[in-house]
Amino acid sequence: MKKKLWLLALLLIFPLAACGEVYSVSPQGMSMTQALALCRDGDVLELGGGIYDEGLEGFPIVIDKAVVLRAAEGQSPVIDAPAFKAALRVEADGVALEGLDIRFRRTGVYAIGSDLRMEGCRVSLADAAWRTSSCGIWCGGIYRMTLRDCAFAGCSIALAGPPLSESSKGKPVLTGLFEVGEDPAYFTSHTIEGCTVNGKPLFYAACQARVEAPENAGQIICCGCDEVIIRSADVSDASMGMVLTYNRSILIENSRADRCGVFGIYAAKCEGGLLNGCSAVQTNHGLDIRASRHMILQNCTAADCDQGLFFSFIKDSAMIACTVTGTGQGYFLAAGSGNTLKNCAAINCENGFNLQKEGHVLMHGCTAQGCTVCGVRLDATPAAFAGNTLRDNWVAVMAYGGAQLDLADNLFEGSRCCGLYLRDIAYSRFSGNTFAGSGQASVQVIGTLDGSVWLNNALDKPLEAAQADEGFSLLR
Repeated sequence: MKKKLWLLALLLIFPLAACGEVYSVSPQGMSMTQALALCRDGDVLELGGGIYDEGLEGFPIVIDKAVVLRAAEGQSPVIDAPAFKAALRVEADGVALEGLDIRFRRTGVYAIGSDLRMEGCRVSLADAAWRTSSCGIWCGGIYRMTLRDCAFAGCSIALAGPPLSESSKGKPVLTGLFEVGEDPAYFTSHTIEGCTVNGKPLFYAACQARVEAPENAGQIICCGCDEVIIRSADVSDASMGMVLTYNRSILIENSRADRCGVFGIYAAKCEGGLLNGCSAVQTNHGLDIRASRHMILQNCTAADCDQGLFFSFIKDSAMIACTVTGTGQGYFLAAGSGNTLKNCAAINCENGFNLQKEGHVLMHGCTAQGCTVCGVRLDATPAAFAGNTLRDNWVAVMAYGGAQLDLADNLFEGSRCCGLYLRDIAYSRFSGNTFAGSGQASVQVIGTLDGSVWLNNALDKPLEAAQADEGFSLLR
């Protein structure tokens, strides 16, 4: 009887391992796709050495069962994915990846299954030409990921909420595919130990009172913390250089995030923060702040990025003395309120300042120069726009969408097409503005300016109106 009780106790403490099947996989024999079709939850795929090329149609390799993919003893299996394809798509909960070398040209691991475990893996961007929008691991709304002793080269981890759905309407998005998510555990439930990004430590902190990140980190992830301090960090050549979500206070000084595939510095759902002297060069989204309030970007720069400095769903925040050059969208503000742009410059961008459906914006002392589309674009955005310089843009300022504007004491110089383009802008004030060297027109008006005031503006070419309604006559 005692022996039976001891045996029962041992089984309770050390349960027997699941007796899953072990499938031997090799580039010359059974492929991973074939083996995954045969296996069940709890099975193991042992990968022999060599390069696994499943063919263009074979990627991404979909893992929809709770299986283990591991390198056979002494072997170095390489999964090499083609352009625009993920190497692995993990859909099942409880998947484990051990000792794999994953090379990609868009995404290494696309993970939407929780309890993912990766140990001793290497994940690398195979070709720097595919850096834009590339990512080592996309974590789309998963819980309890464990990463141990993994090495990332030219890439890193991206944490996000679940994929977009009908319930996502009106919520701030991370990219076109992922949203921030309403559950902090998407960001705080993970275990990340002994990992590196470009040979430097991957720093991860969750739910701590105070965090000071090391200067030598290759990627910094801080989530759910009361205070975050980052100084003199260089997180270049990652997928997301910094991921900062659900923090109460952040301070980032003199840090850079160049050549990042998705975001250089990304902050979402944060309350209070200062980014001072931070920069991003040749990064998809340079400095990207979302769904936060009381944030200040000061003396920050972005160059040769797709998006330079980005505010989405931001309240009561400011960009001060920042400079963006050679980007698609220099400054992008959308769906926020109470934000300020002061003494900022956009040079040689497509759209220098692109403001979409913002609440009231104050823009003062800013410069837009050499922009190929618009120096400033105001889409349904009420704004106080004063003391700004707009020089050598295609269109200096384009405003539409019915918002009220107060444009005062601005210089419109050398606009190659038009200095000021207005469409259906009512009850606005235009005073003390100077237009010089306009290409086709100083001011073009389409639709209504009903109730607007026009005072002491100096035009170098006559005001043009097309299809203006009777309200246009109210200009005085």
